[in-house]
Amino acid sequence: MKNIYTAGVFVFVLINSFAQSCPGLGSINYQRWNNITGSAVTNLTSNPNYPNSPSTSGTYTIFEIPENSGNNFGMKVYGYICPPTTGNYIFWIASDESAELWLSTTISPANKVRIAYNTSATKSRQWTKSATQKSVAISLLAGQKYYIEVLMKEGTGSDNLSVAWTKPGQNISAPGEVIPGTYLSVNNSMDSQPPTAPSNLAAANIVTTSFTFSWSPSTDNVGVIGYDVYKNGLKMNAATLIGTSYSVTGVLPNTTYSMTVVAKDAVGNQSTSIAMSVSTIPTILANESFSVRTVIGNQRMPHDLVYGPDNNIWYTERFAGRVNYIDPLTNIKTVVLTLGSKMVLVGGQDGLMGLALHPQFLTGKPFVYISYTYQSLSSTVRKTRIERYTYNFSTRVLESPVTILENIPGSNDHNSARIAIGPDLKLYYSVGDMGAGQFDNISRTNNAQNINIYEGKILRLNTEPDGVGSWIPSDNPFTNGGQKTAVYTLGHRNPQGLVWGNVNGADILYSSEHGPFSDDEINVIQVGRNYGWPQVAGYCDGNYNGMTIGGFAVVNEQNNCATLNAKEPLRSIFPSSNPPTGGDNMTWPSMAPSGTDFYGSVAIPGWQNSLLIATLKAGVIARYKLSNDGQSIISDTINYFRGMGRYRDIVVSPDGLKLYVACDSSGSTSGPTGNVTTTPANPGSILEFTYQPAAPARAMSQLLTESKVSDDLKDKSIDIYPNPAHTYFIIYNYAVENRLVQLFDINGKLVKNIQTKELSTKVNINDLSNGLYVLRIKEANGKNIRTEKIIIAR
Repeated sequence: MKNIYTAGVFVFVLINSFAQSCPGLGSINYQRWNNITGSAVTNLTSNPNYPNSPSTSGTYTIFEIPENSGNNFGMKVYGYICPPTTGNYIFWIASDESAELWLSTTISPANKVRIAYNTSATKSRQWTKSATQKSVAISLLAGQKYYIEVLMKEGTGSDNLSVAWTKPGQNISAPGEVIPGTYLSVNNSMDSQPPTAPSNLAAANIVTTSFTFSWSPSTDNVGVIGYDVYKNGLKMNAATLIGTSYSVTGVLPNTTYSMTVVAKDAVGNQSTSIAMSVSTIPTILANESFSVRTVIGNQRMPHDLVYGPDNNIWYTERFAGRVNYIDPLTNIKTVVLTLGSKMVLVGGQDGLMGLALHPQFLTGKPFVYISYTYQSLSSTVRKTRIERYTYNFSTRVLESPVTILENIPGSNDHNSARIAIGPDLKLYYSVGDMGAGQFDNISRTNNAQNINIYEGKILRLNTEPDGVGSWIPSDNPFTNGGQKTAVYTLGHRNPQGLVWGNVNGADILYSSEHGPFSDDEINVIQVGRNYGWPQVAGYCDGNYNGMTIGGFAVVNEQNNCATLNAKEPLRSIFPSSNPPTGGDNMTWPSMAPSGTDFYGSVAIPGWQNSLLIATLKAGVIARYKLSNDGQSIISDTINYFRGMGRYRDIVVSPDGLKLYVACDSSGSTSGPTGNVTTTPANPGSILEFTYQPAAPARAMSQLLTESKVSDDLKDKSIDIYPNPAHTYFIIYNYAVENRLVQLFDINGKLVKNIQTKELSTKVNINDLSNGLYVLRIKEANGKNIRTEKIIIAR
């Protein structure tokens, strides 16, 4: 006899769950031997007519025989069972008088093992008379047939036989059902038909060293169990992929890769897609020139910067609890508010944080909005308040405070606390997850997915109370107890950047957010959406499967994405395929993004519609060029001003020529930097970076004025950058269609003629002189779809 399993979990095959079926389902075989005395199964198996000469045979459409059909007979009910989903199953048997239930580890009867039995009679469907009637949990694979068999012996009196199961996720204290014919088969025929080949291959988020590869799902007569991704013929993924996208990392800049994807079914049938070529973007170097000066230094942890409509730079000092403004022309500082004892400052990331001015500050609504921690409940737990003050232009102080919202959860970590006022004149406020599940807050529950707790959320509030005196907008997406809440979005970790941008007429709210060990995020914030944390970090790529982040054990990130309908970020920085789990945070693949501003000016060539992000870890301002619709990032990170401080926030002057950057006073905050004592460069300073146009670029301005060529930028399927160009420019072709690229000099001579259908096409211009050129892009049918002036300036 094979092993009898009476405890533990009997593992056949365990992979991720898919709803599937097998061919040939509907019934199960039986054989019956009459005129055999005795009530033990051995009375049947020792009979000379067993197994080759049954008295009768046939099929049943359920794993159960008719009751009271005779005396002194034995039966064999056998065939194949097809689990509908992958997971743990428990089987039960009941019979009069004795029976054994056998199950194979495969489709072969040779591998069967006894999993349940009864040696004394039970009533019909009496499952709990003996403990041996119930199997242990058995893990089965969806869409795979397994041989199953019951041997039963009836003596005299009543007779019955039933086999039942509970499927994955069901209550295991009693069977869910007698197994119906929909999961039973009389034969072992299996699937020989492969899935359809994956189609509609696409690449997105293409940068120098990574991209996201995606495809449309395949179909199969039984079911697709997953996919494998190949780069230049080499398999990329270690485990079978469930979803239809994969983050390809560790590739080289300016390199073309051949990508394919293979669809698989449960029995090993496979289909391979056609190959797709994906070209990574060349490394882009920041070659703009800036002058730099210190506007003010030695401030006590400047946190939020606002370039006010009064042409002053307003800012908060987190440690000092002060709101100030400084005239960038005279460097004269004015203190307009000192919170004093209203604010608590215990340690970590508490204190005075958020700051915003009403858009109508100079026209009748001189309101200033701040956020700060006002109560400490323990070494790690705080409470945060959002207040509105009125600026007195005569006395130059903030007065008449009004509480907008308080009892906002606070912490020594991950408060976020950025304020952005939207074009709808609503106040948007970011709240982090309090550092729950890590470092000092290791035992704190992560509530980023709890819609009724203001942790890991972006909130939306009125800038003035509405007609019924409420600060919570009546059109907010969520309610609690029938009342609207301030929650606008959920599933955030630590969104330290929050800014509105207008991209070609579309108002868009962007955030930048810290990841756990990798996968910092840049997000588009949309009403009511879930951004996944802590069940998802970065893209829905599964790179955190099997790890615990934010106090949550991630089993399958892709499944979590689907369940939460999580919105993926514009960019994950960096989507490491093997994230670290500890150690020195300076070695983690992350940049710690903090304050963010939107650059919408045309003052710096090529910068219009970019996000500028202040980073803490690397001490750089990172620029990301947005697409024409603002819904994607089309270039790799371009870094500026490296090493001049630990950058906390950034604002752009109205003329677009100056960038103002706040530098931390110290490197010590909480968590991985809690023990940092080194003073960073320019501690507590606000720096001013002023763009200095290169001489060739200034000379080009006259050519631009005199040129009779008009830019035709109506077609949004194309982006071109940088412009002015130095050694090359890139054409980003969203439509991935055949395009003819032609570049003409100022005299009309054709100097470049390129046919392309790539997403990203690099046009080298090292062989061309400085000057004004005209770029024309045509469709395959010859229709001109883009005309744009290109400046080459070195």
